[in-house]
Amino acid sequence: MDIKTGLVAAYRRYGFSLARDSARDDVLVFTLKTGYFDNAEIIKLGANSVTDDVFREFSAAGYACTVRDAKSPALAEEELFNGFFSVDSTRQRLLDDYRRFTSALVLPYGDKARYEYIKAPYHIDGKEGQKTPPEEVLSRIDEEKPILFLIEAAAGFGKTCTAQEISRLLVSNSKRLPLYAELSRNRQARIFRYILLDEIDRTFPLLSSSLVQTEIKNGRIAAILDGFDELLRKGEDSGDFENKEPMLETVSELLTGRAKVIITTRRTVLFDGDDFHKWLDRHEEDFSVVRIRIQEPKVNDWLPYERVERLKSSGLDVDAMANPVLLSYLRCIDDRSFNEAANEPETIVQSYFEYMLDRERARQDLRMTVHMQSDILRSIAKDMVVNGYTAEQRDYIVKLLLETSGKEIELARNQYATSDRPSREEIANKLASHALLDRNAAESTKIGFVNDFSLGNYVAEHISDSPEWLGDDLRFIEPAVKSYAPRAMSSRRSLFEGLSHSLPFLDERARIEISTQLIGMLPEDLANGAVEGVELSAIEVGASTIESFQFNEVIFKGCRFLKSGLTNVTFLNCRFFDCEVVQDNPVGPIYVLGGASSPDIGSCLSSSLNMDEDVPVESRGRTIERALLKRFWPAGDPITQKPSRPVYKPMKFLCQPVDGFTSAELYNGVGRLLKAGILIELNRSNLIALNAEAMSKAQLVFEGGV
Repeated sequence: MDIKTGLVAAYRRYGFSLARDSARDDVLVFTLKTGYFDNAEIIKLGANSVTDDVFREFSAAGYACTVRDAKSPALAEEELFNGFFSVDSTRQRLLDDYRRFTSALVLPYGDKARYEYIKAPYHIDGKEGQKTPPEEVLSRIDEEKPILFLIEAAAGFGKTCTAQEISRLLVSNSKRLPLYAELSRNRQARIFRYILLDEIDRTFPLLSSSLVQTEIKNGRIAAILDGFDELLRKGEDSGDFENKEPMLETVSELLTGRAKVIITTRRTVLFDGDDFHKWLDRHEEDFSVVRIRIQEPKVNDWLPYERVERLKSSGLDVDAMANPVLLSYLRCIDDRSFNEAANEPETIVQSYFEYMLDRERARQDLRMTVHMQSDILRSIAKDMVVNGYTAEQRDYIVKLLLETSGKEIELARNQYATSDRPSREEIANKLASHALLDRNAAESTKIGFVNDFSLGNYVAEHISDSPEWLGDDLRFIEPAVKSYAPRAMSSRRSLFEGLSHSLPFLDERARIEISTQLIGMLPEDLANGAVEGVELSAIEVGASTIESFQFNEVIFKGCRFLKSGLTNVTFLNCRFFDCEVVQDNPVGPIYVLGGASSPDIGSCLSSSLNMDEDVPVESRGRTIERALLKRFWPAGDPITQKPSRPVYKPMKFLCQPVDGFTSAELYNGVGRLLKAGILIELNRSNLIALNAEAMSKAQLVFEGGV
């Protein structure tokens, strides 16, 4: 491409029209009409280009003219980008947004509190990370290929802080601009493509969305989509991939050229399911995926050594304090407040709420005791649980306060002098602007709790006070458990008993997490099920009988395994750290398949029953292989022909006991078929597929050969 063709293409991308291509004068003229102003760019293609006549002509026609020497198309496009996107002022605006965000996080803890991004542990593409998630993104931002960064973390564990930190690093340390899209502001919208366009128009209101998308694809703008999970409505993020695929296809349309798209989300079934991995494999040649999973924070990452030791000397289990909200409080408060909290370690969580409520009295001149504020916040949480919402219009919350807390509001009014006494509505509006309620500017019309830790505290109080409470909405149950996990055993057991009627209606993962976090034990009735991806610490596995159960990719830390309580239990690709096995009398088979252990307990933990001696081992192996291969033919397809479409199966599914075959036999059968090349393991998704180029070998297995 010659310089003239390149310049024409660059200017046209930015909306200019080619108004003059004069070979005689050796100039190009591009014009742009932007409302009231008409602009003309006169480009001198050579050292002797004559521009005087052209300048007079276009000036007389009402154009504001600028004469420039010709540059390479790349440099010209960079200048156009800097001008149209007002790069300097946009960087300053984004830095101001970052400062406002971080200041709001530490403001409740006093004027001297300072924000600092916490370097939480994380895994990147399955391996332990050595930098920080934002630094991992920045280190790859200049790569020529398109990359999708998928950053996953539990609720409250730093997704938005990470997204903001990535934005800051891009503004400060790269030539790129971030497009920061806070998707929670549009959670009521139904079509993701329009949500994205809204965010583009909000960030760059004077530019066309097509131009912004072009620069995303060129790599000059990195798209940060914060809170992708906010678009997954309750009940729709499990198994219904077809409804979510258009959202991901919209993302994939951006991932061309040198595009970088960063998605932050909680870990959901959408991003762990087989269909999502199939979607990734369909786009394997289109873009790369970097998957970052932020782990639970380590106390030592948040608190200085002196404060950690002070908590330990108080007899506190510091690992139980690993909640971001609680750690922020313990990190930011002054030494006097910290020592007061550490002196009562069993009530340290309560001290956080008392601290926040007491500060609220001064911040808003709210003449209301800590106890009265707690009662009011509990009534809001109760209404949320009963009516199934986590945020509502401000008018609704104010009306609710006037109806349910009229006595407390009237008592508060009487604390003011007659001349300064606010109205009931004014007191209700003060409460609606409470520090523990969401006053985010992006959700100015909505009121909800400021974080899940606060929501969970008051939901848990409601559950504990309600005889035979029954509910299955994890939006409320999970925060309640997280909020009570750092507390004394009496409080945790009280919440566990309050949830006891609800536990049978929850899935295995939820029941396991609730039981282990609240009472340090696995549920008593684990049978005929499976769980994946949880982390268990200091738990006795087998204290209550576990039967016909599969643990998939579970991390065990400091756990004790009682073999007498395990019957037909499989540990598939699990990791064991500092665990021990009690060598009592096993009553059923235990399979440890794949995974890692330090120290090695695999041989001690596994045990199996003798296979039927009347069935030859080789014959049984062929039968297993045939049973496995049949799973790769869609229903209705004859096994004598190539399958009508590709079928992918996760290892955890293939190893589930069926037709009298054990997990170990099926696992070994998959291994043999992989070794023979009949099955293949998809590199990026850990799924197993039939090798279309080895169909003749598969047919030999069905015929009894190989």
